[in-house]
Amino acid sequence: MRGRRERLNPAERRLRSAFLHGAELDLAGARDAVRADIVADLLTRAVDQADHPRAALRLRNARIVGRLDARQANVAAPVFLAGVSFTDVVDLTNARTAGVTLVDCVLPGLRARLVEVRGDLDLTGCEVTGAVDLRDARIGGSVTLDRSTLGDPEAGGDALAAARMTVTGDLSARAGFVAYGRVWLSSATIGGDVLLSGATVRNPAGPAIDANRLTIAGSFSARYGFTAEGGIILVHAQIGNQLNFTEARIDARGGWALHVGGARVASLWLTFATPPVGRVRLSGLQADSIFDDPATWPAALDLLGCTYRLLIARSPAPRGSPLPPQPVTVAQRLDWLRRSPDGYAPAPYEQLAAHYRQNGQDQEARRVLLEKQRRRRATLSLPKRILGYVLDGVIGYGYRNWLAGAWLAGFWLLGTVTFTVQPSTPRAGTAPERNPALQSLDLLLPIINLGHDGAWLPVGASQYVSALLVLVGWTLTTAVVAGLTRLLNR
Repeated sequence: MRGRRERLNPAERRLRSAFLHGAELDLAGARDAVRADIVADLLTRAVDQADHPRAALRLRNARIVGRLDARQANVAAPVFLAGVSFTDVVDLTNARTAGVTLVDCVLPGLRARLVEVRGDLDLTGCEVTGAVDLRDARIGGSVTLDRSTLGDPEAGGDALAAARMTVTGDLSARAGFVAYGRVWLSSATIGGDVLLSGATVRNPAGPAIDANRLTIAGSFSARYGFTAEGGIILVHAQIGNQLNFTEARIDARGGWALHVGGARVASLWLTFATPPVGRVRLSGLQADSIFDDPATWPAALDLLGCTYRLLIARSPAPRGSPLPPQPVTVAQRLDWLRRSPDGYAPAPYEQLAAHYRQNGQDQEARRVLLEKQRRRRATLSLPKRILGYVLDGVIGYGYRNWLAGAWLAGFWLLGTVTFTVQPSTPRAGTAPERNPALQSLDLLLPIINLGHDGAWLPVGASQYVSALLVLVGWTLTTAVVAGLTRLLNR
């Protein structure tokens, strides 16, 4: 080490002395740069803790040249760098560190796959012109990327690769964070929250955030000011609290704007700033509550297998204020269901009807189930469609049985007037007293004999009315029985 010490320039000698005493060194205005291998030597050397208990790397406004290689190293000293620029990639692959803080630093990239950080990993305000690789990393504290810029706008690829990363605290990328390329969080585990409010992620060639099987104990918050150019993929994600897109903007033309198929969340907030551009898929989602805004419903929405306990619409509100509820009609919700690009499926209608029934809105539930039958009718063969039209018009598929009474009253009145204007003649035998109303009713009720149908013989045009009443009676009876059977078999 004596030879190494003789080759140190003045800035490096000052850095070594400051490191051993844990003092902060500001090299603003210094002519000499610091070589990366000198920094690596300080970080990886065994320091006598008895003689230097406060050893730490605390450096400001420096330029580090060369590749800082600390692969597989055990870095016991804390690292704090502010306003430091690197000429080459920083490599912490498979290293073990106490804590790493880089504030307002510039570096071509950070390789930290399999890194173990016992404290926080803080990259606040950094400009990383390449990728940050945190795959399989284990972070004992939080990861902070607030105000940072990651990735190359021209190269694409991954801006943040953090698949299978484990973080005990939060993953924060807020307040002006910009990623040029994919943010890859598949199978990552976050013990706190994922905080993306105010962030921008641009990856037009693919998903902006690719987070299949992401597990979050807290919330995934991509709220006010969050912008994604590319989709948000959260297939089979597990989110303990909110998945919140309040006032967010997502543009994924020709692809998935939001895919949360098979995910589980406590509450989902689809209260976007503008309707997402691209397809939104909630198929298989399990949520306790879904909050949305009809003004920002996507044009293409998949709801097959989506289950929820509460479905509440919210209105926009100033930042910091709670979003007030807004009324949504059944007609609007039916339009919401019709947005599936794959056409009719019964499950979304049944789920919406169950939601209404849970809230004591039985009339709304029946209307949803009636619409389900009407949508289903379009998928049937011609004979079944004809039968469907009859069931719909007569009793509303069993959800409007009062219609049968209205039809019955109308034809009963027709028969009564007809038999009054053109009286029937008595048949052979003793006939009861003439009563056009009972004669008409006897013809309409095929399974009840009131003694007038067989006693009086229609004449002239009333014969056709009589035949019509018999036909209508059987049709109404068949339709009512079919509708009741459908209701009992639901």
